[in-house]
Amino acid sequence: MELDELKSMWLSENEKLEKRVRLNEQQIELMQGQKIASTISPLFWKQAVICVLHGIVIVFLVVFLVQNISQVPFAVSGFLLLAFYVMLCADAWKQIRIIRGLDYNADLVTLQSSIVRLQTHIVGYARLAVLTIPALLAFPVVATKLIKDYSISMWSDFDIMRQSNGNWWTAQIIATAVLIPLGIWFYREISFKNIHKKWVNDFIRKSSGTRITKSLEFLNELQGLKQDAV
Repeated sequence: MELDELKSMWLSENEKLEKRVRLNEQQIELMQGQKIASTISPLFWKQAVICVLHGIVIVFLVVFLVQNISQVPFAVSGFLLLAFYVMLCADAWKQIRIIRGLDYNADLVTLQSSIVRLQTHIVGYARLAVLTIPALLAFPVVATKLIKDYSISMWSDFDIMRQSNGNWWTAQIIATAVLIPLGIWFYREISFKNIHKKWVNDFIRKSSGTRITKSLEFLNELQGLKQDAV
């Protein structure tokens, strides 16, 4: 067999091999887009519902503030809750925008970066939510006042101020003074640079949600398949 014939056969086999590699890459990219889209889509609708529900609560809190603005303790409690729910709603909206901006047909590295960005945002929100837990102490105060204002008899027994003999304000101040330093410590600890700590790693995984975790694991598996294909 002459050298030219050997060279021609080698080029032909090399071309076939390149076609198989391209086909495998296309199949991997197709799997990638379909799997990630089906995994992330429910998260989009979940955040959309959360955003709407928080928006309704915000409207009620704005009405509450308008009606009780002259009563400083209730106004402060209402403002704290309003700020908390505005933060929740803004976070849900940001997640919606990130998810809508995902390109499921992008290359693996780009899609991985986008999912990690979404995960980082979710974890950052979880850190901030823990830091702002003291704001939730205002919820019983606002709920009690609403029950009185609208004469909701079925919940008339829910009167935190009466049941605490007026000491709820004191308890709220003390709890806030204790929780804020703990929240600041927790906020600083929960970071990807501390992911080597088991409890930090567990918190990040749980706060990210199973859908984000599964998406990243699936992309890592595809990255391995793509390397094997090449």
